[in-house]
Amino acid sequence: MSQGVTSKEGKYVTLDTPLNAVNVHVYQNASIPTQQGGLTSKEARATPYTLVVTFPARESKGEARGNRDEAWRWQASYVDFYATVSEGLVKVWSDVQEGEFALSKGWTIYKVSVLGLGGTPGAIEVAIEGAPLVNASSVSTSSFEQMHTDGLRGVSEQKSVMVEVRGLALPVGQKFVLSWRMDVE
Repeated sequence: MSQGVTSKEGKYVTLDTPLNAVNVHVYQNASIPTQQGGLTSKEARATPYTLVVTFPARESKGEARGNRDEAWRWQASYVDFYATVSEGLVKVWSDVQEGEFALSKGWTIYKVSVLGLGGTPGAIEVAIEGAPLVNASSVSTSSFEQMHTDGLRGVSEQKSVMVEVRGLALPVGQKFVLSWRMDVE
């Protein structure tokens, strides 16, 4: 997720796709839970989640929403994901209903990727069900610059930052809050 195409109006854009990469098309202001692949659906469903959050590039304010509804044989967990950025404070959280099913499956969120930010990330705070994360030693952050083009001329219109927070192991069936402040350059 190193490049973005910004389009103010509808137009056809041809994207290069190397054999070892996949183009992912997302719209701004979205929270999208994803999982790794597997040889079978059952195998893929056992992999940890990555939550991808997209904001408009370098905007000072934004809000993103998404959900994940998992059902199997009349059992279900329903999770809403939310994210905001305002005056440099980034906050990602979940609201869970009937989380027992997700907890019984052992589903976790391993990584949160937030696109469209400006600046560099500061200290991360993580809370599960209102309590601070006890073992935060495995949590790490990294940031990557993203280039945005208009898709036709290849001209860079603006740059933004993608922040990845890894090593989380957040239970999908429990509410969480993840926040940090961006040091604006």
